[in-house]
Amino acid sequence: MKRTLPFILLAVGLVLGMPQTAKAYNGAVELMDMDSQNITLSYANGVMHIIGANNMVVTVYNLAGIAVKSFRVEGQDKRISLPLSDGMYIIKVGASYTRKITVGRR
Repeated sequence: MKRTLPFILLAVGLVLGMPQTAKAYNGAVELMDMDSQNITLSYANGVMHIIGANNMVVTVYNLAGIAVKSFRVEGQDKRISLPLSDGMYIIKVGASYTRKITVGRR
């Protein structure tokens, strides 16, 4: 009897604590990557080369998620002097294009 009462109280608490109805999202989510289809990005010797990102904002993040540089691209084919320390960086161009680069000098 001593073990049954706590078990019953636990079972009742679990049943009362459970949601009575489950709601599901019925909408469709469509992910379109149209902006990034024509963007090309490369980095070498302290220069970032970006093609197809006219009037887009480029943000460079370190692996801690801190933005280390941000700028707007003016033109379709740009080379930007961007000296970065050795390490890995996440480059975000516009709303949908993201790339990882590794900077290492040997």
